[in-house]
Amino acid sequence: MNILKFILTSFCIGCALSLLRAQFITHHNSVPQTGLSLQPVNSPFTDPQFNTAVIRISDARNDGLPGIFPDYSKRQAWNCDESKMMLRTASGEVMIYDGTTYQYIKTLPGNLTGIQDIFWHPTDPLTVFFIADNTINTMNIQTEQITLLRTFSNYFYVTTRAEGNMSNDAHYIALAGYDSNWLLTDFFVYDILIDSVVGTINAGTFVQDFDWISISPLGNYVVVDYANEITGQFNGVEVYDRQFNFIWQKPLGAGHSDLGLDSDGTEVLIMDIYDADSNMTFFKKFHLSDGSETVLLGISPLFDQHESCRNMDRPGWVYISTFDYVGRLTDDSASWLPFEDEVFALKMNGSGTVQRIAHHHSRRYSPLTPNSDSSVYFSEPHATVNNNGTRILFGSNWRENMEQDTSVDAYIVDISNMLTSDKKSEMMPVKKTSVFISINIVGNTICEIPSGILSLCKLELYDISGKRVYASGLKHALRTGFPDNLKNRLYLYRIFDTAGFIVTGKILF
Repeated sequence: MNILKFILTSFCIGCALSLLRAQFITHHNSVPQTGLSLQPVNSPFTDPQFNTAVIRISDARNDGLPGIFPDYSKRQAWNCDESKMMLRTASGEVMIYDGTTYQYIKTLPGNLTGIQDIFWHPTDPLTVFFIADNTINTMNIQTEQITLLRTFSNYFYVTTRAEGNMSNDAHYIALAGYDSNWLLTDFFVYDILIDSVVGTINAGTFVQDFDWISISPLGNYVVVDYANEITGQFNGVEVYDRQFNFIWQKPLGAGHSDLGLDSDGTEVLIMDIYDADSNMTFFKKFHLSDGSETVLLGISPLFDQHESCRNMDRPGWVYISTFDYVGRLTDDSASWLPFEDEVFALKMNGSGTVQRIAHHHSRRYSPLTPNSDSSVYFSEPHATVNNNGTRILFGSNWRENMEQDTSVDAYIVDISNMLTSDKKSEMMPVKKTSVFISINIVGNTICEIPSGILSLCKLELYDISGKRVYASGLKHALRTGFPDNLKNRLYLYRIFDTAGFIVTGKILF
């Protein structure tokens, strides 16, 4: 057994013994950060206040790199089987790490450096999608072979503005198209499965600028954020269906946000919003179907924060990382505020239930780095979570050499033992690799998935033109009757759970 394996094995055994007895801190009181020196790389340690298992996985300064950190809180760092992780440097390099041992594997070729939109394939652990100029492509990270999927010839450049995601099954992506003068022309939805643009709206006539555009996790909605507090279309936050039929708009301002799934599988927007009347920042949930909202938690306005809803296999929770804003340049244990410089999980049901995870020990704004011009942007933690909500990745300068980007490194908190030992926590869904699905035609029933195999699942049928002709809705046990008027034709079927499609194929009824 080599030294690394011994360290990791000892870490797992030690943490298993200690964390089996550990419980989350769930109150809303102040938990001051404890002074803790910068820890060596690959030397696991325990957060002294939250009793969680933490490990530093990079050493940017020693490697001569301008920081190593998560791509962004809204982007999934782990691939589909969690065997690999994707990280970034401040110069835009894309780095691949082992998803279990956290060892560096490789840096992807230079033509991916600086790429804004790059996503793991939902079922192929060695493939990434990426957008370059006006094209969408895939790359095999092992062979580095690139495959062109589509050139959007109507546009000079297409983008989500670095914050959008593909649908969980990589079926749809919402993009903004620009002309050769770098002027916005359209928003559109591209169907990767049938290689077709399925919805477009002319935005350039009305929009000077916007923050980001994204398809929703299940591909049902397009969300555009303009980061302003103006009422009316092409302002605030607005939601469309895939064909750009308008659904709702709200003047929500410039808060951070993410799109995720509630515990019942419905698609939601989680966003932080400052309220001047109460001088508080509130996390709010908005249902994408109708804009109805729920207040989840209020915190001090002296923080900024990021949200991550990448935990698609643990729906109903959002993972939040807070950090002191420009107006709060000093702190101490006596003045420490609840949830300050912290990573925690917040339940989406409005109960205020939290699972407090770790202090990230990072500082962007300080007397040495008092504003955006003098500070290092990537020292914001940008915490992002894996699919089942058991591991959280964040960046931190550990409050050392705060004016230097080389001080920012990547850290992982593993809370898997705490979740499985916490009787109040819901059970984790069964892994996709253990799911058995059969397609049977018995009478009018075309698909049967036994109850208990999946938490929620859904069937969709598409005709040969790519038009969706049938959708079952999310159910715990899927026994779907096939409409008589759709029989005797060839269809593409897709069966998926809340995290994405599980199986797809063609069938003749």
